[in-house]
Amino acid sequence: MANRRKITRWAAGGMTVAAVAALTVVSAGPAQAYPKGSCGQSYRKVASYPLTQGAKDGKSYGTVTLYQSPTAHAKCAIARVAPSYIGKTSYLYVELFVDKNQNKKYDGPDKGAASGSEKYKWFAGPVHIYGVDHRCVQFAGAVRIGSKPLVRGGTPSGKWMYCG
Repeated sequence: MANRRKITRWAAGGMTVAAVAALTVVSAGPAQAYPKGSCGQSYRKVASYPLTQGAKDGKSYGTVTLYQSPTAHAKCAIARVAPSYIGKTSYLYVELFVDKNQNKKYDGPDKGAASGSEKYKWFAGPVHIYGVDHRCVQFAGAVRIGSKPLVRGGTPSGKWMYCG
């Protein structure tokens, strides 16, 4: 009889562990309901701008962020919608341009990458450009919430920045 009590206690303890594990898995689900997008593990945030240009109410509708990886020799950009507008977007866009020939003009050798869609509800991108160590960039994002005007943000127009 003593062995049976030990088995019952062990089984009950096992059920508790299984219940906690199940709750852990369930609690991980909602955190993923707002995907943030990722450039990769080696990337570090360089700069971020709010998506406010063109907003009549002065609100920020999201952010556009630049990341850089010294190990991948790359830069990456992601546009994210503000949490209060998740799922309400009718268009979301991100772009990244790299001054490949280092003349701080947009011309032939320069590289660009962009991603945009009516289907994006949380984030646009990531867009990557490789082989860009010590090259300046321009990056921007845009979002449209429902039928409101397009709202943009990013590096100031015509400015090549973040050359590291």
